Amino acid sequence: MRKIVIAVLWLIVFIGCSSTSKKTVDTKGVPTTLLGLLPKPAEEKPIEETPPEKVPSFEQNRAYKDTDGFPDYIIGVGDLLTISMLRAGLQESVDIRVPPNGKISFSFLDNIPVIGRTTGEVSEGMAKLLEAFVKRPRITVIVKEYYSKKAFLLGEIARIEGLPQSGPGVYPLKGKTTLLSTLISIGGHTPKADLSRVELTRGGKIYYINLYKMLTQGGEGMDIILENGDRVVVPELPTFREEKLVTNRVYVLGEVSTPGLLEVKTDITMLEAISKAGGVKLTAAKSKARIVRGDIRNPEVIPIDLKKLIDKSDLSLNVKLQNGDVIYVPTSFLGKFSSSFTQVLPILNAFTYPAIYRDLYTTGGIGVLDTGARPTGGAAGGKGVTTETLLSR
Repeated sequence: MRKIVIAVLWLIVFIGCSSTSKKTVDTKGVPTTLLGLLPKPAEEKPIEETPPEKVPSFEQNRAYKDTDGFPDYIIGVGDLLTISMLRAGLQESVDIRVPPNGKISFSFLDNIPVIGRTTGEVSEGMAKLLEAFVKRPRITVIVKEYYSKKAFLLGEIARIEGLPQSGPGVYPLKGKTTLLSTLISIGGHTPKADLSRVELTRGGKIYYINLYKMLTQGGEGMDIILENGDRVVVPELPTFREEKLVTNRVYVLGEVSTPGLLEVKTDITMLEAISKAGGVKLTAAKSKARIVRGDIRNPEVIPIDLKKLIDKSDLSLNVKLQNGDVIYVPTSFLGKFSSSFTQVLPILNAFTYPAIYRDLYTTGGIGVLDTGARPTGGAAGGKGVTTETLLSR
């Protein structure tokens, strides 16, 4: 019996050693599997600034055309035109919305094409056509409502009370419209704006514009003329972007009651994180706790003695955690021994309490061994295998 007990104890030690050897641990006492929870380092690509003169222009998206050196608005679908004609000392005016087919009717004229033409071109064309009906007609075409060409201005744009429209939104282009003049007219930028990296999306590509340089250096050609469909985003300064990361994610793993991920809206300390995880277990090696910090390429391991922190109230160890921290509480030697002992307990019972083993794992006595399988016929004729048969082989 003594030899059996010694053999079982050696078996416990063997299982305990083999179970711990499978756990890959780095030189600082933290399982390397936990390093996979650390964030990968952000690969920040340098932003390539685009000079204003390098931003391409698309003719089909332009809002104006130069006529005799002056910019003239190009009419499009949805624009509301006011057409006036002076005849016999009387002025006749009418508002006409440009339909999808791009043709309007006025006075004696029908189906006049206006899309893609400037207001000046439409005025001259209508005057020539009306000469067949009216003596020396005088035609004026102006745009009452601009609708066909728009730019999207988003991000850190200030809202000003009293202005008809301000802040982020969709703004109509009323001819030759520059980025700076538009931004100023709709309220300017907020104190959080990062003017050095304004994003302009045009033709499916993003261009980074240094608006700060435009404002401080100025000069002809330093501004950008907006086109239909342009999307301008004024971003926040990096310091304000970081303040928006209000959710801190902290992992608490190992010998705690409820291991897992904690998400908190405010800063959290080591003691608070352990408490939220239900506290440490009796099997925890409290003096060997670790905080794994940083990214997967360059992790930092910080030892924390939870025994001093919890049992002796040493608040100097109650460090403030950072977003992405991984807390690991390892298992104590007693905990490992207890786990290993639990694994071999049925084997130990088989030697020390054979009657219990017989009742649990056999059909009773030294009869048929219950393996869980059921006879299916064959050479044995459907009979079970007895211990006597096994011993006789």
